[in-house]
Amino acid sequence: MRQAVKRDRHSEIVERRARKSATYRKTFARTLHQIDLALLVREMREDAGLTQAELAKKVGTTQSVIARLEDAEYTGHSLTMLERIATACGVALKLHAEKKPNFDREVALV
Repeated sequence: MRQAVKRDRHSEIVERRARKSATYRKTFARTLHQIDLALLVREMREDAGLTQAELAKKVGTTQSVIARLEDAEYTGHSLTMLERIATACGVALKLHAEKKPNFDREVALV
């Protein structure tokens, strides 16, 4: 119950700031995308039952590159590398773009 209250309060603060500042909206949206991409890479790898080293070998890179791609603070994801990872994990990668009412533009990988 306490966690839900904290999340609700946090959501209120984020929404209030987003309404007031286009810069905040863009930065917040970009941060969410970084987190989403990092989680996507990790989930694809784990669902395929692969270690970072095994995935790296399949896509022709190093374990440290895979670790970097799974880091939510990393900003250098490329569509080419995401496609290679998806293929190695037996996943179809689809790109989806949509406009959101509270953000200028949001692009999400589905």
